[in-house]
Amino acid sequence: MSARARLWLDLALFGALFLAYNPAWTRIAAHEWLCVIAVVPLLFHVIINWDQTLAILRRFAELVKTTPKVNLVVDGALFVAAVTVMLSGLLVSQYVLPALGLRVTPTALWVTTHRWSADATMLLLLVHFALHWRWIVRAAGRLGRPRVSACEDDPIVAIRQATRRLESEAPAGLRYALAPVRADDPYPRRPTQGGR
Repeated sequence: MSARARLWLDLALFGALFLAYNPAWTRIAAHEWLCVIAVVPLLFHVIINWDQTLAILRRFAELVKTTPKVNLVVDGALFVAAVTVMLSGLLVSQYVLPALGLRVTPTALWVTTHRWSADATMLLLLVHFALHWRWIVRAAGRLGRPRVSACEDDPIVAIRQATRRLESEAPAGLRYALAPVRADDPYPRRPTQGGR
């Protein structure tokens, strides 16, 4: 997925979470449904950035830099806070669960947990943005530019690029097992170091 598409996804996700942060802005029913709907782009965000998360985990394991460790800790805390706010939100739901035929009586513990985890999620989201400000500025700078390729947002291209990265990182002994390039391939590979 292109940086442009990722930026739009992240901005839309942030906008939805920001609107949902205060139920007084949207009313309780819209707040609850907006939060339920936001789960899909949130999971999409996690999946799209999974390779970056794994790279950070590798760097964290190697104890190389301070920034990736901070990033990993912030992202982990953000994940826990977001899951907590979603689950506690369902447990204090006044519209979503009744619409599904379930009745729950919210307790003070769950209401307090929901409020605290919502505050923590917004705070950690701002720290997450601060840690990724360079990427945000670069991606925002590309918004006005024309696309480099018509296939830029094509998921097949993204998968092929990820595969090429993995192929280039493969040990030399395993490179012989890689599939040959077809002549009719609409997404031709560039030659790698091994001459393929």
